[in-house]
Parts: sequence; C-alpha cells; structure tokens
Amino acid sequence: MSLSSREDKVCHVLFWAEARNRSTGQIEPLGLWSGDDAQVIDVNGDLRTYHGPAMLPLPPIEGGVGLEVRQLVIPVPHLTPEVETLLRQYDPKLGRVEIHFAEFSPATRNLLSLQRVFKGWINQTPINTAAEGGEGGGELILVSAARALTKTLALYRSDADQKKRSGTDRFREYSSTTGLKEVWWGQRRVTGPNG
Repeated sequence: MSLSSREDKVCHVLFWAEARNRSTGQIEPLGLWSGDDAQVIDVNGDLRTYHGPAMLPLPPIEGGVGLEVRQLVIPVPHLTPEVETLLRQYDPKLGRVEIHFAEFSPATRNLLSLQRVFKGWINQTPINTAAEGGEGGGELILVSAARALTKTLALYRSDADQKKRSGTDRFREYSSTTGLKEVWWGQRRVTGPNG
C-alpha cells in the first residue's frame, strides 16, 4: 500500500451522494471532489464520476469503537453548480453518503490508494443566503451509518387501538388470538392415539 511508501503523493477528498431528484423522483448519484475538472474513479469496481473542484478540506473525522451515532458538519462556502444541484435540485435529506481519501501519483496521475473514511446519510443541508454584498454558503450535516441501529421495531397494534381510531373498525378483531391457532398447510394432520 502506498501509505507506507516514501514517494510523493497528491491527496484528494472524494464525496459521493445518492439523493432523490425533486423533478423525477428518482435516486441519482453525484460525486464531488477536491481535484480539478471531472474525473472517473474506480471505487471497488464501481466507476464513479467526481466533479471538482467542489470540496474543501474536511473537518477532523472522529472514529471509534461502539454504536455512537457520529455527526460530521462539512462547510460549503461556495456553491458551485454541482453543489447547487445537490442542495437545490435534489432532495438530499437521508441521501446515502460515502467519503473517501484518494492518493494519486503526481508524475503519472494514477490512483495509488483509496480509503473510505465515512459512510452514512445526509441529515440536514442548511443554506445561508447572503445579504447584498455579503457571502452565502451552506453546510452538509451528515450522520454515520450507526444511525440505522437506532430504528425501533414496529409497535404491535391491538383491536382496542384500532377501535380508538374508528369505533366500527374490525380489522384487528382477532389479532390477539392469531398466534394461538394451528393452521395446516399442504400436509395431512396427524392425530394422537386418543383421536
């Protein structure tokens, strides 16, 4: 791996998001990076196009052992066309995100190493519209993949709960006894010696 080698390297941040397009309703990918122009990079067999320069240096990413949901706030002071697409044309809320650090050879511009440093979702995307003569920008507030472990199980609904919503609703009338009945599917019922 090139991390231990002494050769010169050029490091870049790769930001990949998959968010819902507001006009089509489809999930669409968008890649941003700190390099120049657009670059196609192979990420674990998936060819991804990253547009740049659109990413600033990231704040420190804290890792650790455990199930703590970590938050990462990425400031975006200049809204490039690609960043505006992500924040305005797409609905980024709960969009899947991956951040990689990539090392390139300065002589050949070949990719030397790729390391994923963050995986999660977009939580919020506040945009600060500047006053006349001021500077605007935005933020990407991300949460780590550990958030998936915070989902609770669906609640069991009883007949009494349904009747609170509508007194004539009988949909769950027999739900309390469904697990107590034996249902024979596709086989002959075997009975004991006493019938």
